[in-house]
Amino acid sequence: MKNSIKNSISVLSISMVVITFITTILLFVTKVINKDNIFSLTTLVVLLALIFITYIFSIIISKYITTPLKKIERSMRAVADGKIINTKHLNEYKNYAEIVDVIHSFSLMMKLIKKNTFDLNSQQSKTDIILEHMADGVIAFSTTQQVVHVNKSAMRLLGISLEDDTFDKISEKLKIKLPFDKIMYLPNYKTIETKVDVNDNTLNIVFVPFFSDRLTPMGVIMVVRNITENVRLDNLRKEFVANVSHELKTPLTSIRGYSETIMNEDLTYQEIVRFAKVINQEANRMNRLVVDLLQLSRLDDKKVKWNKVMFSLEDLSKLICEKMQYVASQKHHRLECEAIEKIPNVYADKDAIEQVLINIISNSIKYTPDGGIIKVYLGYVGDRAVVKVIDNGIGIPEKDLERIFERFYRVDKARSRKMGGTGLGLSIVKEMLDGNDGTIDIKSVVNKGTEVTISLPTKKK
Repeated sequence: MKNSIKNSISVLSISMVVITFITTILLFVTKVINKDNIFSLTTLVVLLALIFITYIFSIIISKYITTPLKKIERSMRAVADGKIINTKHLNEYKNYAEIVDVIHSFSLMMKLIKKNTFDLNSQQSKTDIILEHMADGVIAFSTTQQVVHVNKSAMRLLGISLEDDTFDKISEKLKIKLPFDKIMYLPNYKTIETKVDVNDNTLNIVFVPFFSDRLTPMGVIMVVRNITENVRLDNLRKEFVANVSHELKTPLTSIRGYSETIMNEDLTYQEIVRFAKVINQEANRMNRLVVDLLQLSRLDDKKVKWNKVMFSLEDLSKLICEKMQYVASQKHHRLECEAIEKIPNVYADKDAIEQVLINIISNSIKYTPDGGIIKVYLGYVGDRAVVKVIDNGIGIPEKDLERIFERFYRVDKARSRKMGGTGLGLSIVKEMLDGNDGTIDIKSVVNKGTEVTISLPTKKK
């Protein structure tokens, strides 16, 4: 059975009575007292016995109640200081009914604290991992404008270090003129956005305050996103629209001018025929442009269904060269097609690859001065067939090579337009090769020539 304080008090009370009785008898037997002074002596003995018993009782109280309570108090102070303690050292007091409930409650509290601490640490760890591996930068500021958290992406994108530890320092470095208080006291769900340029990157920065459960401002979060690619694409879109407008406006102006001249002027038959030819040429130019735009639109929207089959790339290349011999002869070019070795069949859309090869060879014919040499070589590397078209034409400047697949991009705009190009040919070629798991690479030296290398898969995927 468990001992209790009540049992201890009962034992002590009985002991007190017994001790007092025995002491009185002994004093009476030894004639230390008689019947005349028994009351006063007995009272003295009783008082002495009570003092002694009280002393013993205080020791017991200290041992069985005060000591464990002080240990529990020290443990609770340690918990208040943020420490996680073990309650095993209190198990020795679990045999006392009055203490066991306190110890049990304290142990339950510690288990709950440990669990909550583990959950919080786990959640914090997950949050830290997510923040550190985000592509976007995140910086958290306290109400005193101190940086309380910054991830690696933010430091990389903004070019800041750990020394930039306040809102003012970072704002000054990025040349952002926004008062911290204005951001921190924004209404719920409101943000402030701004754009800055850092190290050739365009960054979109969003400031948003965060609040406690009682909607008290606790600081500001700064989210940094790299929108360089988005800006580039947006600029390309604007440039594309401007180019389309220009490409359509030029022939339309010619058509309108010549048609008005025919209608309003007294022209000879020969002049009318000449003007009509110009109108026809400009109309054909517009038609080519519209056809190329529609084709690019279908490619962009993934609406083209590729009819992939196994076919001989060597036979197709030689057939195209034969077809284009006449066009090459008009400029006195020598067009040759040679298979370095027997190559396996390729797996692609035959019509699309035919259009690709015609476009590449046509460009070589157009941009090679009269009497040039255009060679088409065929071979294979690994599991890919390769076609190389090499000419000794005017070449392409190195600065333009990385942009030649952009829509409407021309190295020499006036000359390209004069030769009937729409500026979309290589863009279509790139899209077609991408759709057939092909690749294209262009090397060129100004006034020495251009080498175009195309590769296609020889196996089904």
